[in-house]
Amino acid sequence: MHPLKFGLMDDYKIKITGIKDGSFSDSFIIKDKFFETFAQSEIISADISVNTMLLKENNKLSLGLEISGVIKKIPCDLCTEEITVPLSSSLNLIINEGNQDENIDDGIIYLGSNEKEICIKKYLFEMIVLAMPNKRRHKLNSIEKGECNKEMVILINKYTKRTKKLSDPRWEALKEIKLK
Repeated sequence: MHPLKFGLMDDYKIKITGIKDGSFSDSFIIKDKFFETFAQSEIISADISVNTMLLKENNKLSLGLEISGVIKKIPCDLCTEEITVPLSSSLNLIINEGNQDENIDDGIIYLGSNEKEICIKKYLFEMIVLAMPNKRRHKLNSIEKGECNKEMVILINKYTKRTKKLSDPRWEALKEIKLK
């Protein structure tokens, strides 16, 4: 393996021209500054390790990306207190020469014949966002009680209007049908 650090990667860009057959790897850390360029991001703080693997065989290129780490300062879905959420993900991409308009496939990067590098910043951002869990809450302890801010949970329960679920009368008639 050859490290990408020797001129193949710079500022989330991987140079693909002039490399020989073989595998090239690199690793780096994504911190808070990475997310400043993504204005729509709810992520503002993170500590994520990235491993990249560029493989070239017979003029065919593939790129493997692996991320693992934590997202910090994300609000808990239940009590809104800031929590740290672990995440990990991997992505394998094929790099082809041609126009992106030909075929749209999430697993293929199309490069024009004059392009000399690939910017992986948007792929890393998408991986991080998609790796975040849908439910972000404090962990449960061994007594099955959450670590959420208890005062906030009490206030939420106090001011949450609970409505009785009404049944649709059209469905009531179906309950009377008995199957043989």
